[in-house]
Amino acid sequence: MTTPPLLEVRHLDVEFPTPDGGTLHAVRDVSFTLRRGETLAVVGESGSGKSTTALALLRMLPGTGRITGGSVRLDGEDLVTATEDRLRAVRGARIGMVFQDPMTALNPVLTVGRHLDEVLRAHQERTSGARSKASRRARSVELLGLVGIPDAARRLDDHPHQFSGGQRQRILIAMALAGEPDVLLADEPTTALDSTVQEQILTLLGDLTRTTGTALVLITHNMGVVARACARVLVLYGGTVVEDGPTAEVLTRPRHPYTAGLLAAVPRLSAPSGTRLTGIPGTPPDLSLPLAGCAFAARCALAEERCHTAAPPLTTLTGTVRAACHPAAERDEPLPPPPPPARVDRPAPGAVVLRAEGLTKTYRNRGRRSLTALDGVSLTLAAGETLGIVGESGSGKSTLARVLAHAHPADGGRVLLDGRDVTRPGRAELHAVRRRVQMVFQDPYASLNPRMTVGETLAEPLRAFGIGTPRERADRVAALLRLVGLDPAAADRHPRSFSGGQRQRIGIARALAPEPAVLICDEPVSALDVSVQAQIVGLLTDLQRDLGLALVFIAHDLAVVRQVSHRIAVMHGGRIVETGGADDLCERPRDPYTRALLAAAPEPVPVRRVPEAVSA
Repeated sequence: MTTPPLLEVRHLDVEFPTPDGGTLHAVRDVSFTLRRGETLAVVGESGSGKSTTALALLRMLPGTGRITGGSVRLDGEDLVTATEDRLRAVRGARIGMVFQDPMTALNPVLTVGRHLDEVLRAHQERTSGARSKASRRARSVELLGLVGIPDAARRLDDHPHQFSGGQRQRILIAMALAGEPDVLLADEPTTALDSTVQEQILTLLGDLTRTTGTALVLITHNMGVVARACARVLVLYGGTVVEDGPTAEVLTRPRHPYTAGLLAAVPRLSAPSGTRLTGIPGTPPDLSLPLAGCAFAARCALAEERCHTAAPPLTTLTGTVRAACHPAAERDEPLPPPPPPARVDRPAPGAVVLRAEGLTKTYRNRGRRSLTALDGVSLTLAAGETLGIVGESGSGKSTLARVLAHAHPADGGRVLLDGRDVTRPGRAELHAVRRRVQMVFQDPYASLNPRMTVGETLAEPLRAFGIGTPRERADRVAALLRLVGLDPAAADRHPRSFSGGQRQRIGIARALAPEPAVLICDEPVSALDVSVQAQIVGLLTDLQRDLGLALVFIAHDLAVVRQVSHRIAVMHGGRIVETGGADDLCERPRDPYTRALLAAAPEPVPVRRVPEAVSA
């Protein structure tokens, strides 16, 4: 006999008022159930309603967002109508939340131990009763060890900025687990993590659901994570459910064209270097406008006339899979598999433009143990070449990027640009070096000044390097926007008006403004969903071909790195442990660490057992 649902969401609607007096209908008629120990993935592009749905479950909607319809029942109790006092008892204790951005979710002035201590004190009655300060500290050490933070007892007294991005994400998971919740909502918990750490976190979450019966809602854009960790998947588009069902069936036999498009955009580790990722044409709908028909119709190759005029109902197609698609409802077979990825015409790399020899960098922490971030790193980069750099969080990838870009000075070794030693340039030479070597940062939201228009953002480096007259700079801004696939009219708007993928395009345009020879991309697509990721990777490939750029492409997704790179360097413990041609390294790895990274890389094929719901 199956247990009754632990969490039951019925016909959930969420709206936000817009500045012009209209309404943005962010979530429309979303329904699903969750039983103890069950794992549910929620997937879809940015703006599809994934995070809004999760926040609505706890009535934590930002700003003026409000639930306008439906119910959210936890063990039969409707949280939509619950009092604030009741919600405070539920949040963190019954339903835990792991937020997407660990740096903004953690208080920078508090130690990690203080973060965990606050959670334990807030929920001590529900968990293990009153605890002493010493027992709370011991439990905090245990939680950090559980999520894989090394030397946990010592690191309790460190602050968030002293951890890598992946380690900060683990700390958030430890905080969510401290309340021993019945339901865990994890919003992109593995986005900033490399493959080995991602595997550890997914294993941890899987063990948690099996041993404690905690139900998991995993919001992600990584189909490999879905295949690895979840028994069921819910596909959202335009704020509504377009397909749901068992993971194995949805990922191998998709019924909705949008689901098929997401799967086609997923990078495959088996795809050779020089192949192009497949994106979904067009952009998601404006949810502040009324939708007469299917939200995906404007982007769908199978759309019929009725798709533009009548919204399709969510129909049961196979007994286990439901899809909201008029053509799918009349089709007995799943959609055909996507064609193999196309090869990119890439000219051969030219002369070496950047060389690093024996770079070292050590961070010292007020009398505590020092950290060697770079330990004798050497590499070369040629014009028109892409060098992919992979490795775990804390392996030295971002430090290497900052040293190469002269954002941080090296302690030892040399950096040569066009054959000239620029390791310790003077002020005038540093100005010239920074024009030749530019960076694209990981977070497209944090890397743009929200007070400046896009035009001002792109013109700023032109003014800083003394390039052009005001009229010429305005023309250059328009040309840059066209170069990255944006309308020149976007120059008058602020970053908040753009999606994550569009903001990353703006970041790339800013880096290209002074016409650099080297572009260092530090996790440029890790925060983007798969369809936007495909667009950005394709853009970088085209820009390299057209402009002859030398690219350093840092990422934790080995499939993406293989497809875009000519060569790959693997970093571990501040050193390069293996380097070679992209295809050769991925197919014939020599170093055990490289083999471990490749083995941990998730593929969107459900071949492993995933946790199932607990039955009576």
